[in-house]
Amino acid sequence: MKKLRTRHLLVITLISLVVFIFCGIYLYYQFIKTSNKNNNNDYSNILLDEDKLQYESTNYINAVNAYMDHNIRLAIDELNEEIRRYPRHAQAYFLLGKLYEDTEFPEGKFYSLMISNYEKYIELKPEGKRVNYAKLRVAQYFVQAGLKQRNVDFLSKAEDYLLSLDQTDSSVKMALGAIYLDEKNYDKAIIEFEKSAHLPPSDLKLKYNSLGLAYIKKESYTKAKTCLEIALKIDPSDKYAHNNLGYVYVQLGEFENARKHFSAALKIDRTYNNAHDNLKWVEEKIKRDY
Repeated sequence: MKKLRTRHLLVITLISLVVFIFCGIYLYYQFIKTSNKNNNNDYSNILLDEDKLQYESTNYINAVNAYMDHNIRLAIDELNEEIRRYPRHAQAYFLLGKLYEDTEFPEGKFYSLMISNYEKYIELKPEGKRVNYAKLRVAQYFVQAGLKQRNVDFLSKAEDYLLSLDQTDSSVKMALGAIYLDEKNYDKAIIEFEKSAHLPPSDLKLKYNSLGLAYIKKESYTKAKTCLEIALKIDPSDKYAHNNLGYVYVQLGEFENARKHFSAALKIDRTYNNAHDNLKWVEEKIKRDY
């Protein structure tokens, strides 16, 4: 019996580790997606307001007009020609980065081109009007890529950008929290997530999901339960929150509640293997105990 319990403990520990890694990446992907969706894509103010005295270039004006006409390829060609002619035209780099950020091409998204152009803008305009926007987008990309690729250098670079921004900005707090969560610095992660305020409902769900994960890793299961319950009140169809809350209930010895949430996760997504394995485990546990 002792060996059986040890084996089950090992299984649930491994499952929780896998869940933690994938949920962390998923949460941040969703945060980036929501943040980008909420972004204002109005280009009416992205003309020559930063570089007007230095550049009144036909190529740049053509690029803006092409974008307004939804001719993205032409806009990109004109901006590349602008940069060839004027390699220090910062706003041309910014607009090119913005086009790559917002446009879904048939080949997919070109995030690396977005990053390279934003970073060139940051280099040329360290005090520019849009430098904070560019830094945040670059940082968010490096957090996302760093979590996915397990790339410490990306995460370190993201942290440097984030720490140079307004520390009261909730987007900055959420991104820093994701980095600290990945670094297993759970106390710092909790502080950052807790301080992210005035969030829309979609981001609030991510905040409480992330807090729940951090408290799970600290084995503060009662606090984790509270956070994950809030996340589910905001979005009852979040399979990850159901699965994580089920895991919390296992740790609290509430196996029937755990089964309910693992089952709910599977109703949302029948292919969710972690929830399937957890449900199987807790049902075996219920059978043995009763």
